[in-house]
Amino acid sequence: MNTNQKENNIEIIKDVLRQYLQDKGFRNTPERYTILEEIYQLEHHFNVDDLYLMMIQKKYHVSKATIYNTIEIFLDAGLIRKHQFSEKISSSASYEKSYFDKQHDHLVIYKKDSDKEIEEIIEFCDPRIQGIKEAIENAFGVQIDSHSLYFYGTRKN
Repeated sequence: MNTNQKENNIEIIKDVLRQYLQDKGFRNTPERYTILEEIYQLEHHFNVDDLYLMMIQKKYHVSKATIYNTIEIFLDAGLIRKHQFSEKISSSASYEKSYFDKQHDHLVIYKKDSDKEIEEIIEFCDPRIQGIKEAIENAFGVQIDSHSLYFYGTRKN
């Protein structure tokens, strides 16, 4: 993606956020836009702690509470999606930007002989899943707006 396309996309998501905040009666703060820009520059999943540390390293004055609250707004606005990759109860949620990304699924690979420690997360898109989605819609008379599918496993020898 070229620089102009990225800048265009940032302006589009800022407009989406601006409209959402106005519709919900929330304050239109510069911190929210800064956090949004930082998220949309990432090319990987993130958690709140990672995002907070990254922003502190870049000398932004933002609290962890602000990030948590902003994440909830972004989730509701459809700008990010939330994942719980680990089956551990104590593990933190992961997030990823979602406004321009097509739906995709995840393969979570655990390290062998570990207590569910994640080795790698592979994103994939299989067209057969779209067929399953359409079959479910037809069978139950519903419109599926989104889905999440996770496979968990370990590498074979």
